[in-house]
Amino acid sequence: MFPPAAPVHSWAPATHLPMSCRPQEWTGAAGWNILGYLMRDGSGLEDSELEKMLGDIEARIHTSKNRVKYAMNNALIGIAAFSAKLEKQALAAAERIGKVDVDHGETGCKTPDAVAYIKKTAEYRRKKSKARA
Repeated sequence: MFPPAAPVHSWAPATHLPMSCRPQEWTGAAGWNILGYLMRDGSGLEDSELEKMLGDIEARIHTSKNRVKYAMNNALIGIAAFSAKLEKQALAAAERIGKVDVDHGETGCKTPDAVAYIKKTAEYRRKKSKARA
């Protein structure tokens, strides 16, 4: 079994944005990965802030460095998965973005198709909601 996820620290919301804008590949990727963890654990970010991030992802994903693209794609999926209010906006952004090409080297790793993941997560959420009712 895996240990429980580490708690999100109070510094995380203020840290992810400056890091995600850095030109260094690993630092930029770390910033977007922090956003993914924030979404999972209840970000505390306002929907208006997340909407801006969706716009930033859409505008920069295809011109970003390899690992940053991968992290941005995952952040896009995370916003849709954990913010029901922004699910449709994130799905629309994913559809406009299209396929995200990431070089994984000689591994079996693949970049998730954000549209498919968002739809699958939304369907799961609806089924789970119906089961509770």
